[in-house]
Amino acid sequence: MARRKSVNPKHSEPPILAWLEKEFARVRKEVTPLYPYDAKTNTIHLPQGIEEELRLLVLMGNKVEAVKRVTQLTGAGLRVSKDYIDNLVGKK
Repeated sequence: MARRKSVNPKHSEPPILAWLEKEFARVRKEVTPLYPYDAKTNTIHLPQGIEEELRLLVLMGNKVEAVKRVTQLTGAGLRVSKDYIDNLVGKK
């Protein structure tokens, strides 16, 4: 029986996502974000007004734009920003 490499399930993702994240980091403009995220815990905290704006973008079918906005405001990567939007949309 072949043994598989131990992979942390929290960080396992398709190779294409890892590649996209790496390329995005390479070409992204270096700016100081207005609301820096906590890179140690991958935690994002945004004001309520911005969260409402992001929810509206998702409701209008612009989830990609919402993720892009989070990335611009926080400096977080694509994966962290997408997870934030997914969790935000789940909140009421």
